[in-house]
Amino acid sequence: MASSSSTERDAGLAARGPLLVAALAAAVFLALLASASDALPWARGFDLDVHSWLVSHRTSQLASVAAVITSTASSAFTAPLVFVVAAALSRGSVRVRLVRAGLVLAVMLFAVLCRFGISELIARPRPPAADWVVQAGGLSFPSGHTSDGALAAGLIAWLVVRRFTGRVTARVVWPIAAAYALLIAWTRVYLGVHWPTDVLGSLAFVTTWLSGALVLQRLDERETRHRA
Repeated sequence: MASSSSTERDAGLAARGPLLVAALAAAVFLALLASASDALPWARGFDLDVHSWLVSHRTSQLASVAAVITSTASSAFTAPLVFVVAAALSRGSVRVRLVRAGLVLAVMLFAVLCRFGISELIARPRPPAADWVVQAGGLSFPSGHTSDGALAAGLIAWLVVRRFTGRVTARVVWPIAAAYALLIAWTRVYLGVHWPTDVLGSLAFVTTWLSGALVLQRLDERETRHRA
């Protein structure tokens, strides 16, 4: 009985960290959303200064590299990749693997839909088209490529860490996922198709979403142990 109570307490404590991260990330996202909607444009000067500096210091060689990197973050590529990785790293029958992969994909696609809804609601214009290196569609805040890339990186990292448990795995996989998300964010600003606060807002949005999903997953695991 004491062991069961201890396990439940540990599970509850394990959910507090992601919950705190989700709350802080949500606060950052709301602040950036307020700036993007012009309700509180505190970051307007920051956006203009960074955008102008990057455009004026951009090189064709690095822009070409950035264009290749940024192409990997399209949802047309990341969504199928997440599904395949989830199915491959799950255990059980083919049916069980597909169901679990579908659930993971649903977490990502629902986030994509929410991000799209926010983008339509805010309706922030992109930087001037004359500054673009690649073609871009849709609105500016939050950045779709940054969101999709960060979601895919976070979900794949979570799948790998769950499948190959161990501190070494976590210490290697999570930094790689974070570095990829940051790299995609940088490419969007460097290529001139997004304001800096667009990509920062995307990173805050994804952090909130994935941390919230992790809280729900850990609470569900605690409830499952309690019923057992």
